[in-house]
Amino acid sequence: MIGTTWDSPWILWFLLALPLVAAAGWLTRKMTPRLRHPGLPLGFRPRMGLRRILSPLPLWLRVVALGLLLAGLARPILRTAWSEDSVNGVDIVLLMDVSTSMQIKDVKPSREEAARQIMAKFISSRDRDRMGLVAFAGRPVTRCPLTTDRNVLRDLLDSTSNQGLDDGTAIGDALLMAGNRLKKSNAKSRIIVLLTDGQNNMGSVDPLSATRALASLGIRIYTIGLGTEGVFTQDFRMNDGSVQHGQIQSDMDAKALTEVARIGNGKFFRALDRDALQNAYDAIDKLERTKITTNTHWEVHERFAAWAALALGALVLAWMLEHTWLRRLP
Repeated sequence: MIGTTWDSPWILWFLLALPLVAAAGWLTRKMTPRLRHPGLPLGFRPRMGLRRILSPLPLWLRVVALGLLLAGLARPILRTAWSEDSVNGVDIVLLMDVSTSMQIKDVKPSREEAARQIMAKFISSRDRDRMGLVAFAGRPVTRCPLTTDRNVLRDLLDSTSNQGLDDGTAIGDALLMAGNRLKKSNAKSRIIVLLTDGQNNMGSVDPLSATRALASLGIRIYTIGLGTEGVFTQDFRMNDGSVQHGQIQSDMDAKALTEVARIGNGKFFRALDRDALQNAYDAIDKLERTKITTNTHWEVHERFAAWAALALGALVLAWMLEHTWLRRLP
């Protein structure tokens, strides 16, 4: 950002006197005695040539020089500003349950698809943060390491499924894998957002032990419990890619998820429907905002010399014209 200001703007008021100075100079010029030519008839007026038309030019140049000098004395200053953003970013790992029960359709169009759509919005809303994605069922897998490339992250989220993963819910192992992605991060804030519809029934580490280990590293954990409990009958996509019709019991351990969030200095959200799921991610988005500090720097350049040089140039030109081409006699 560039702008010109005046350090002593009150001096500019003297510019209003320039018309009086010009008028006084004009009258003085008119009252200067002229050489009479006795051989010329009374009332004779010489031809209006270019030199006669421009004869007042030295006077106007002096008036202009005075105006430029006054402007210079008002100390014009060129101020250049630039801003630097200091970003205290947030590193976030999204933990997404992709076990078979996530295909239950009590949340429209399904738990898994609703989670995918809302998580994509969450990713898009945080363009200054690094984010990663870990999917889990019977075991966890890193779908995307920490990145600022939102397009890659969303593409990997869209293609995430339970194929190739044992069925089950390994919450503890998933938390440790997410923690491994964050433990070397130097971000101001490091968080895990765990989304699941079940309870830990697979893996080698229980969720509370994993949470204590992560909390000791300063990693904050938010948990979201999705869907209702009960027995659901429908078509399910199995981890080998086949589709089978059958029943699945959906049991979520809200008590364990609440304890994980408490130990992890986060918060537990219960999402029985799509709106509640959206509200949960919106709340986390507000709680974990990236802090941006903008510092403005100013550079000041004095411009008096330029105005003074112009005034001097006008005076020199006036003197040269008066003593050469526009010289007057006597």
